[in-house]
Amino acid sequence: MDPKELGGLIRNLRTEAKVGLRELSRRAEISPASLVAIEKDKTNPTLATLHKILKALGTDFTSFFSNAEQAAETPVFTAKEMRRIAGKHREYVLAFPKREGLRFEIVMETISPAKEEWEVHGFDLGGVVLSGGPAKLEIHNQGDWPLKRGDAFYIEGGLKHRVTNLGSKPLRLVTVMAPPRY
Repeated sequence: MDPKELGGLIRNLRTEAKVGLRELSRRAEISPASLVAIEKDKTNPTLATLHKILKALGTDFTSFFSNAEQAAETPVFTAKEMRRIAGKHREYVLAFPKREGLRFEIVMETISPAKEEWEVHGFDLGGVVLSGGPAKLEIHNQGDWPLKRGDAFYIEGGLKHRVTNLGSKPLRLVTVMAPPRY
């Protein structure tokens, strides 16, 4: 997907859902001015902001970026078929396509050194750091913990959290979501 098409796709999704600009900005907890700039392709949202917008519209990354056709019933998911979603400081590679019957979702993430936005998900999230770092896992009102290559983490659904890359090289990790977002 061309990043210049993102705003139009969000606007189309919003109008199809019959949700006004102000209502969507309220649901996604972003300003109406920011949403207008995103829809007019004057700015690209961070992946965290895009997640908030999609969630407020009742969808998710996998559904938004997937092909219309459902993946064939095969146990192998080739690298060339995986969807890549890139933002300014983060990239996601969706390892599994949208398909009925999958009980969890796997995402390969690359996080650049930068302060990350807080995230809240309706699913449990686990991960392992493959390379880069050091990093810090923060769970709001619970604490923060260092992460380095080989370390794993688990976050219960509904908890406000973020993983911040404290190193100078990209942080690469694999995360698993259960149940999947689709």
